[in-house]
Amino acid sequence: MKISSCLYLGAISLFGTAAAQTNQQVFINGVALQATTSTKNGETYYQFKASDLKRAGAITAGGVKPKTDAIKGCVGDTLFNGVYSVQLIKAGVSDDRFSVTLKLSNASKQELSSFSVFNATNVVAATDTSAMTFNNFVGDQTSALLPGTSTTFQAVTGGEGGATKWTRLLIRPGSDAIKYLQQQKYPLAKIYNMEFNLTCTKK
Repeated sequence: MKISSCLYLGAISLFGTAAAQTNQQVFINGVALQATTSTKNGETYYQFKASDLKRAGAITAGGVKPKTDAIKGCVGDTLFNGVYSVQLIKAGVSDDRFSVTLKLSNASKQELSSFSVFNATNVVAATDTSAMTFNNFVGDQTSALLPGTSTTFQAVTGGEGGATKWTRLLIRPGSDAIKYLQQQKYPLAKIYNMEFNLTCTKK
């Protein structure tokens, strides 16, 4: 199966004589996007919404690549950095604390441990003017996550965290974790940080 180079130009193509179209999930810069596939002359082409391509940081039709330092999505989206994926299941205030529920999945062919992913201090609730790290994880983040397995857990701020209307959730793996993944030859994407927009929800 081949991805046409038109994908990287952000073009949306129309096919008059293509075979039946099907829907498929495709990752661009680690972001899972829904694509419509069409086969023509033995090659498979992928059609995307322009807004999805922009969200994934793909090159636009004008040839300008947005300055993207994080994979981005909304509440409910699953973001992928080449090694593991993180889904933001929900976010909100509970007992005067701000908490998020995350699903971490090992998408690599090797085992993942807690020191090879991210810890609570690498997860940040933010607005345009302020930020707060999370105090701890509630539930099993991971002691050993085998290939193809997942774990769900909560990240919780301190008591003052519930008073702010946070607009973004940032996941910035520590330098030691990144160095370890790179040294062990994990397929880590060039863009591995993650950012969820808390003001939008996956439809």
